Parts: sequence; C-alpha cells; structure tokens
Amino acid sequence: MVTNIVALALDWRSWLALAIVALLAATGVQTMRLGWAQDALTLEKAERANETAERERIARAMAEQNARLQAEHAKAQQEALRAFNAALAEQERRAAAADADAASLRDAVECYADGRCLPANADPITAGTCSNRAATLGKLLPRIDGAAGRMAKAADKHADEVRALKAQILADRQACGASNGSE
Repeated sequence: MVTNIVALALDWRSWLALAIVALLAATGVQTMRLGWAQDALTLEKAERANETAERERIARAMAEQNARLQAEHAKAQQEALRAFNAALAEQERRAAAADADAASLRDAVECYADGRCLPANADPITAGTCSNRAATLGKLLPRIDGAAGRMAKAADKHADEVRALKAQILADRQACGASNGSE
C-alpha cells in the first residue's frame, strides 16, 4: 500500500489530476465571487438609479414651484401696474380739474382786481364799496383754500403712491435678489 502511494505520488498524471481539481475548485470559488460582485453591482446601480430619479423628481418639483412663483409674481406686478396706471389717470384728471379751478379763481381775482367784473353802474375808480369787495373776497378765499387743500391731498396721495411703489420694489428685491446678496 505504501508503494502504491509512493507510486501514485511520483506519477505525473496524479499531479495533473490534482492540479485540474484545484483549478476547477478555484474557478468555482472565483465564479461564485464574481456572481456576488455582479449582484452587488446590480443592487448599487439600482440604488443609484433610484437616487437619480428622486433628484430629478425634486428638480422638476422645484422647477414647477419656481414657474408658479414667477407666474404669481408677474400677475402681481401686472396688477400693481394696472392699479398704478389707474391711480395715475385719476390723479391726472383731478390735477386737470384743480388746474381749471385754479385758473378760474385766478381769472376771477384778476378780473375783480382790475375792475372788469364790476357791475355796469359801478365806478371803476373806486371799484365799488369796500364792503362789497370784502364780501366778494370772502367768497373767493374759501374757494382758493379749498383748491389748496385739494392740491395738498393730491400731493399726499402721490407721496403715498411713491411709498407703495418703493415698498413693492423692496419686496421684489428681497424676493428676487436676496439669494445673490444684492439689496
């Protein structure tokens, strides 16, 4: 039996068979390791695809939100512009009426001061009695005061509009420019 083992140990075919068995075993182990690595790679690719899909979903949601916010801002800006134009037209209408009223008052005062508006039987030198003149001036001065008050209100309204527009500009700068640090 020992001789059989020694003979077997010295036979090249035995070594060749042993080498083939070892190579087959190593190939089997490497094949299993390769299969596990491929499974891990497939799992990693699936995880990366899921992460990419999630990032794309978030990017789409942010883009939609950004588009919605831009549309709301544009709508608000258009409404503010429309309101401003309407207020400006009303202010111009009131200013034209105030100018016409002021021109009428100015003409009345100049006419009265020149004596052109006196009754036909009044003496242009004396321009009527002082009491008549005082009464006429007493009627004209409240109209003048009213015109001055309307002009002051128009100026206040204009100042309010400027403050409102300034607030809108500051809000726009805060909403649009705060991310890049410009104020």
